[in-house]
Amino acid sequence: MPDDVTALVVQRVKEVATKVGVRVSTNPVCKPNIVIAFTSTPQALLDNIRKDHAEWLGYHSSSEELDRLGAVTRPIQAWYSTATEDLNGRRQIDGSRSDSNGRGVLVTAPCYLIDPGFKTMPGGICNVWFPNAIKAEVKGSRVADGLRATFDHVTIIANPPAVHASWSTIDDYIAVLALAQINSLDTCQALPSITNLLASGCTQAGTAITANDLGYLKAVYAANPEKVPGLQKNEIAHRMEEGIAGR
Repeated sequence: MPDDVTALVVQRVKEVATKVGVRVSTNPVCKPNIVIAFTSTPQALLDNIRKDHAEWLGYHSSSEELDRLGAVTRPIQAWYSTATEDLNGRRQIDGSRSDSNGRGVLVTAPCYLIDPGFKTMPGGICNVWFPNAIKAEVKGSRVADGLRATFDHVTIIANPPAVHASWSTIDDYIAVLALAQINSLDTCQALPSITNLLASGCTQAGTAITANDLGYLKAVYAANPEKVPGLQKNEIAHRMEEGIAGR
């Protein structure tokens, strides 16, 4: 793509991010956590990403899940690698094997605690690997556990000629994908939204970011990231209602 076109895409993502309260680095040599690629052969590019950076495709615990993640199904598509940050700021990429040796977390404890049916001498100690577990420092609270979910890496692949939309529309669609992991891009939203762009049969398909989109993004990034998921969703919905109502 021409440099001036790609520069406008980057500029638009940063503009929207700043507007909705996302921290944007001003360091010109920072390590990027969003990659946006334009190509007429998206599957070939994704195959190379899967080969060299399979973790960028997101959480997967089986080859079948990786095959599903490794398929291009849309002219503009995003993949999200997420991470969990604990109370002490320790950050771990979410994956089926979370530690460096790929075995999970080793728990050493009295055998009767790990397996009550284990027949052993009193005081016997057992070592057990929990393959899909992570170590984390948390709060003892039902409201906020001290764990924060965050993006580790966002990959967006676009094939603009297949979209049949203006560049400004494509820029806005990419900006929303870069800032939020939306799971219903094939379903028409009830309110006007840029996310309806590639959903079939939408009567309210937006050609630009709408007030509803901005309200959602602002609510997401203003919500308390340490709250349990149910409370986070309620907080986001409340903030959206307040924002749309102009309060």
